[in-house]
Amino acid sequence: MKRGIFLFLLVITYAGSLKATLEDFCNFLYGLVTDIAFIMIVLASVIYGASQMLPADPRARAVVYAQNLLVGAFVGIILLILIPSIVGIMIGKSFDPNTCQFS
Repeated sequence: MKRGIFLFLLVITYAGSLKATLEDFCNFLYGLVTDIAFIMIVLASVIYGASQMLPADPRARAVVYAQNLLVGAFVGIILLILIPSIVGIMIGKSFDPNTCQFS
């Protein structure tokens, strides 16, 4: 529900220009997701490295947590690559991922 309201408000701010709205939202997501994915990868590395000094049971939990962080970062990056192309297909336009523009 919150996402729907956010997207509705985002579309209203551009007064009907769906292409401009999607391009701006895409640029916003590229910046946000890449920063968050980088932080998640670094945090997973630190947790995994620190877990090697722990006893067996806490080490196993920390390793699983680090693996989940790493998988979450990669899933976020994959979705960031796929979703704009899928949206471009749905609205009948091609998507250029280098410039984040629909044509």
